Amino acid sequence: MRSLSGFVSASVDGLLRDAVLAGPPQSELEVIAEHAGCAFVEAASESDALRQALALARGSDLLILHAGHVPETGWVEAVGELLASGQMAERGFLLRASPDTAAERFFPALAPAIGLIASRKICASVKAPSFARLVKATRARPSQRINLRRIM
Repeated sequence: MRSLSGFVSASVDGLLRDAVLAGPPQSELEVIAEHAGCAFVEAASESDALRQALALARGSDLLILHAGHVPETGWVEAVGELLASGQMAERGFLLRASPDTAAERFFPALAPAIGLIASRKICASVKAPSFARLVKATRARPSQRINLRRIM
């Protein structure tokens, strides 16, 4: 639920149309999804969860995010600029966790990749989708202005 609360401003600004929460069977996430007004997908594998979530998505652009992270301040404006640039049709943008260690602060590429902003059309074309396959298919490049902080 805390991850979802970080997206309220994006919804108010019209940047976020809908959300699909995906989780493993018996995770009890359906209650959270219902309270948050999200669609819910229950699947045993990442591939099945992504495939079902992609089928439910309505927007032309997607934000795919691992649970337990929330965007840092200023992300709505940064995503708005990415979408306005028209670059989303060509490639995706990789989102990384905020640096936790000294090594990650000096070398931001060492921070784990935990999110992706990409065209739904490109993502939907990936057979047996996984986060890694979606990143590859969208030729995602790192976004320098959007980081996500851990909340769990």
